[in-house]
Amino acid sequence: MSDGKVKVCFIGCGDHANRFIYPSLANVKEASLAAVCSINAEEAELNRRIHGAGRAYTDYKEMIRNEKPDALIIVGPPRLHYDAGIYAMSQGIPFYIEKPPGENLEQAQALSDASLKSGISGQVGFMMRHSSVVKKIAEIAEKEKCGKLQYGTVKYFTSGPYRSDEIYGMPGKDDFSYLWRYLMVQAVHPVNLAASFLGEIAEIEPYVQFVGENILVEIRLTDTAGCRFNALLHTFVAPGYGNLVFGSELFYENRSMIFTDAFSSLDYYPSAPKADFLEGGNGNSFRWQFATFGANNVKMGYETEIRTFIKSVQDKNSSCTDLHDGLKTMRILTESFNKIKERV
Repeated sequence: MSDGKVKVCFIGCGDHANRFIYPSLANVKEASLAAVCSINAEEAELNRRIHGAGRAYTDYKEMIRNEKPDALIIVGPPRLHYDAGIYAMSQGIPFYIEKPPGENLEQAQALSDASLKSGISGQVGFMMRHSSVVKKIAEIAEKEKCGKLQYGTVKYFTSGPYRSDEIYGMPGKDDFSYLWRYLMVQAVHPVNLAASFLGEIAEIEPYVQFVGENILVEIRLTDTAGCRFNALLHTFVAPGYGNLVFGSELFYENRSMIFTDAFSSLDYYPSAPKADFLEGGNGNSFRWQFATFGANNVKMGYETEIRTFIKSVQDKNSSCTDLHDGLKTMRILTESFNKIKERV
């Protein structure tokens, strides 16, 4: 950080990285992109030119040794998140990885343990937690003194992933391979969000239904204080619709309520209706409409999570979505998977 900027090396040149993470990093003026890496040399060179990096590599260990970056961004299949994350910590380099933090609970545990032992932080790409709408929820709950969350729901209806021989490096077309891949690729986001509203998890109640190539998953979480959160997820959305529904309902101790619609809007109902909010009317809620043009990466949390990561490197601290938070989510998903498998 000799020039005051965090020197970043980037592993991964795929679709997700190019659509969301590279553009987000480009808007963080406190960071500079030194080099990119892909196992495909042409892809690495193309990304170097597109994103203005200094050099392109096909071996991330060579890139790290040569460039000696201040920080590393890793976007690829789950095994890469684990392997490159472990190597980054061995070199004393803080890193950001996309979700999930590894292929399984054992890898997530190893990453968390290595972070505790080395003191090197890692941030997991749970962008929902950094989105404008979720940040506004936290702001309202604190400012309005809503008290404990008593019950909540999150719904996430998507068009995939579908059954395949292999997706994201996770093979298998049988029901359980498909279920595990769905938990790792899709359910990981809303389950991480649900758990963030609760304390220590005391009970996990999972349910799954397979319908042809589609899947429905419901996971009910209860913490030690008895507060509950229900995550309902499925792939019944036809491919042309993409991710059709993402929304939440929150009910607080003081009887206030918050409802969200995707990353776009939030409705807050105070504990007592404010009938005079609109002149001569009966308006009783407050609505926030988040930017729908020109700032989608901020609205959806991608740019905010990258800004959070770069600031954590500068300040030498960790993010709310660190490796230990990622481990908590992987424990929930693993227990859900094991319970479902035991029933069958």
